[in-house]
Amino acid sequence: MTSMKTSKQKGTEPSLNKKMVEGEDVPFGPPPVEYNYRCSHCQYEMKVNEAIIDVEIAIAEFEGRNVRGFMPVLGCPHCNREAMKFAAD
Repeated sequence: MTSMKTSKQKGTEPSLNKKMVEGEDVPFGPPPVEYNYRCSHCQYEMKVNEAIIDVEIAIAEFEGRNVRGFMPVLGCPHCNREAMKFAAD
């Protein structure tokens, strides 16, 4: 049988007085870094999320390639070739 008494515990609502810091989303944290990539064939440019770069670096480590200072070459969605290279602008 359930009790009809009211609970004395605090509510689960977040405090309304707490100030949010810009760039800090709860629970996700700051937005990801995006890197500028350019296709060497068709000159198409796009920003690539850091998660994609991290996966490519992990694959290179798994295959035993030297990854110090490594920025992977990606496939271009415009001309469909493996020609997207990091463009340090």
